[in-house]
Amino acid sequence: MKSIRLLIVEPDVTTLLSIGQVARCFDNYLVVDNVSGADEAIERMKVIRVDMVIIGGSENVNNWKRFAEFFGRTKFILLPEEPSIEFVQDAITDGVWDIILKPVSSERLRFSLEMFRYRFMHANALEYPVRQERLDSIFFSLERNQNAVNGSIKNSEMLDKVMQLIQDGDGPRSASEIAGILNVSRITVRKYCEALVYTGKLRVKNKYQVKGRPIKQYFLVQAHGNTR
Repeated sequence: MKSIRLLIVEPDVTTLLSIGQVARCFDNYLVVDNVSGADEAIERMKVIRVDMVIIGGSENVNNWKRFAEFFGRTKFILLPEEPSIEFVQDAITDGVWDIILKPVSSERLRFSLEMFRYRFMHANALEYPVRQERLDSIFFSLERNQNAVNGSIKNSEMLDKVMQLIQDGDGPRSASEIAGILNVSRITVRKYCEALVYTGKLRVKNKYQVKGRPIKQYFLVQAHGNTR
């Protein structure tokens, strides 16, 4: 899968570092640059491909439409401090991907990037003929994940077992590996793993093979640095 090329526009260094750390939790995101102002960002976007821009800083946020005028296909996450109702309504109408209030919650930003990553990944993996259920899984990914959580937490013992196996392992584990140890189906384990990803306890990465589809591997959030 091709990377999601991310540009960060944020004058506050602390917020900038925090955003970068969250983005780098995902294998699919590539931070192509980070700048402090809109003018510099627009100049960078003229020479490099950007799929998403995270925009912070009052002046940058208030003038986010300058980006949209030049790069209408790019997705935007806005980080306002105290936006007016009119600003929020206008931004949503104009197709902003997300609005996250400052101070930015890392978990909230991680959730937003995960939702976009899911849609981006599956849109690029569509096969002809396009079927409605595949489109539904893309456009209603939030509902899909919420259903997974609701269904999984009914068996908290299984969630605990899956979590414990990943904690005790020396690296990322696939649903098939976990299923073999627990003697349950891979589909069942996959459901619990996705629920744990949704709640922020696990992260997921693709292990690419010489042949066949990539294998999803699950790992602890704080253990990401050991998965390379």
